[in-house]
Amino acid sequence: MIDIHSHILPGVDDGSKSMAETIEIVRQLQEAGFKTIIATPHVLEGKDYLRSADIRAITDQVRFQVAAAEIQVKILPGAENYIFPDMAKWARDGKLMTLGDAGKYLLVELPLLEIPHYTDQVFFELQVLGLTPVLAHPERYKGLVEEPERVLDWAKKGILLQLDLRSLSGKYGPQAKGLAKRLLGSDLIHFMGSDAHRVSQREGAYGEELRSVQGIVGEKKFGEMTLLNPQRMLEGEVVQRIGEYCLMGVGREKKGKRGFWSRISKILC
Repeated sequence: MIDIHSHILPGVDDGSKSMAETIEIVRQLQEAGFKTIIATPHVLEGKDYLRSADIRAITDQVRFQVAAAEIQVKILPGAENYIFPDMAKWARDGKLMTLGDAGKYLLVELPLLEIPHYTDQVFFELQVLGLTPVLAHPERYKGLVEEPERVLDWAKKGILLQLDLRSLSGKYGPQAKGLAKRLLGSDLIHFMGSDAHRVSQREGAYGEELRSVQGIVGEKKFGEMTLLNPQRMLEGEVVQRIGEYCLMGVGREKKGKRGFWSRISKILC
């Protein structure tokens, strides 16, 4: 499996604080079944933004230490780029790191509490440049919890979606968990990411969430999200879905019915 979203580079953002912590995070991800991890530190607009050259250099250090620890995991550079109006200009100037440094797919993060008015324009401008935006953890944004139809619209326009595994454990609350399941059940998720920041204190970290994903989407789709689609991305190929996107609708919960699937009432396409 390939983890396309993690914060394992030590000392650069709110993720790992030391190389020792990084090694333990990588070890846990390996035990969960990941063979490749893309390091995606936060990159924000401003004079002190994390430069691609620095990401590559620190990734090389992590790669060396992981090999020295005899952990058989491939480490690749990337970034979680926080959206801003001039994002496409920065990308054109080579100032933003793509996933795996492969030059084709850009991991984009939105503010958690609101969807900026310029989001659609930025997505369009990135696509004009030949870049495919990959939206990080759509299930966690308040604006998409309230208006999930926007996810459907973006998917139809070629925006790809990455789910945080930890959302399925309830780490980000019941609304994020509910939307995560809804997006998975609607076949709207293209990639999985651990979004690992720290060493997990749970035994068998990420295993339960991975099994939950497989239980919802089935073995074939699970393989697409965790291996086939990321491989295509890293090789610069098109990640494409055959067929029309639809979004499962959720109605009012009937008395005595508490399960998520019992509330499915309609489908939006």
